[in-house]
Amino acid sequence: MKREHGYIKRLFLTWAALLCVLLGLIGAVLPVLPTTPFLILATVLSFNASPSLRRWLLKHPLFGQTIRNYLRHRAISAKALRAALITLWCCIALSIWLTQIVWLAAMLLVIATSVSWYLLSLQRV
Repeated sequence: MKREHGYIKRLFLTWAALLCVLLGLIGAVLPVLPTTPFLILATVLSFNASPSLRRWLLKHPLFGQTIRNYLRHRAISAKALRAALITLWCCIALSIWLTQIVWLAAMLLVIATSVSWYLLSLQRV
């Protein structure tokens, strides 16, 4: 029974990691959906469940270095930081302009400020 439980857990984590990869790839073309956080989550989820997926993510020519920097050092490059903050605030500004609902605008500002604070707290590589 315990062996079956481990198999189901690995299967679930692998599928969750693949879903995160899919969302990350969609986020690469849609500015409102983040790419890197989904790929980092996919890497963490696949750590024991799918070593081949984890290796593929860590060695990916486009995203691998960013994922490795975050996992090893909790660090982000200045270029990635700039891109993340610009994309974040442009999308938040557009969302606020489109909704024009005061409580929703306030909530979006709190979320954007929190995410910005977190990104700025990361080390730079």
